[in-house]
Amino acid sequence: MSKPPFFLATLDHVVLRVPDMEKALAFYSGVLGASVERRVEAFGLVQLRAGESIIDLVDVGAAWLKAEGAKPFTPDVRNVDHICIRVDPFDEAAIERHLNANGIDIIERGQRYGAQGNGPSVYMRDPFGTVIELKGPATPIESETPLLKTQRLVLRPVRMTDAEALLPIFCDGETMRYWAHGPVGTIAEMRSIITRNLPPQNRAEGSFVITRDGGQAMGCVNFYNERDAISGLGYILDKILWGQGYVAEAVTAAVNHGFARLKLHRIWLEIDPRNQASMRVAEKCGFAREGTARKSFFLNGQYLDSVFYAMLRADWLKSRA
Repeated sequence: MSKPPFFLATLDHVVLRVPDMEKALAFYSGVLGASVERRVEAFGLVQLRAGESIIDLVDVGAAWLKAEGAKPFTPDVRNVDHICIRVDPFDEAAIERHLNANGIDIIERGQRYGAQGNGPSVYMRDPFGTVIELKGPATPIESETPLLKTQRLVLRPVRMTDAEALLPIFCDGETMRYWAHGPVGTIAEMRSIITRNLPPQNRAEGSFVITRDGGQAMGCVNFYNERDAISGLGYILDKILWGQGYVAEAVTAAVNHGFARLKLHRIWLEIDPRNQASMRVAEKCGFAREGTARKSFFLNGQYLDSVFYAMLRADWLKSRA
């Protein structure tokens, strides 16, 4: 059997034949919050946006379906077992209150396996009996090891409980001036960021907090967007500790971990060219400047340049020799 000349990226759309379009829209748009993206009246079709995917609702009474010999809708005959929709945030109590207020009962709940791993789910039925699963993010997997030790620091795997210590750093406008997004406003947002940097959403052993002794977090360094042993590296530190060499010390430890233990081939940094301090860190740690991508990043209503630095495994081995 030959290998497909493609890879499966994500679920594109689901097509549902419905006997009552108004009831269908009341559920999928009114209750679940999908937005109407397009209507094609000639085909009795309404397309709803659900995140990166589409839910197509087709009226079973449409003339083209009748012409094809489509059978009348019967709720006891289904060819769709259920539809799973990822939701974020997943607050089961709030979801249940919302559903109950709309006359909808949860028929099943529990931890279920999905595209990102095990996570919480609740199940219900749409007005025509089709089972709908609302799925939360995969449960983050925390770890106690490895510990990356330097002369003055201990880098340990990030934990959900680090949110309280990291929030003052991530909500500070000066510290976040050159970050990939604006300051964080709530502890829930901070926990969401940590979740994205823990397995299964990020690679194992890919995200660390910077500490002096393994205790309270005073910054973090993490690998991201890894593919084919090529990974980005990001770092941030409490501004009261700037100018003391801590960032370069933490980045060097992370780079050694990336090449020695994670077996990476290439590590790259994307830096705002206005961030002179970060570029000095990159050069101090042995990264080579590769060039500037003009107007490659959109943030706060404007296009920004990005300066790229990188280190290859061969560079790292040469420097150690």
